[in-house]
Amino acid sequence: MKKHRFDEDMDRWNGKSADEVLAESFNELRDPIYNMAGYLNVLRTVDLSPEERQQIISVLWNSVLHSKNIVDSIDHYLSS
Repeated sequence: MKKHRFDEDMDRWNGKSADEVLAESFNELRDPIYNMAGYLNVLRTVDLSPEERQQIISVLWNSVLHSKNIVDSIDHYLSS
């Protein structure tokens, strides 16, 4: 059975201080946020084909879901 993201994170964070967990999480969130900003800038400034736009939207959606999962894991960690 596949583990949920927060279960995997809980295993990884077990025994770490809250400061360590937050620092690790911050680093995990930073890259997708910077990537999303770059892709949004491309959508805003570059004339793209419909296929290219859809590709970028798909990448952005996956980045948003990844970031949401990290935030959900942090919330789960802090409430346990």
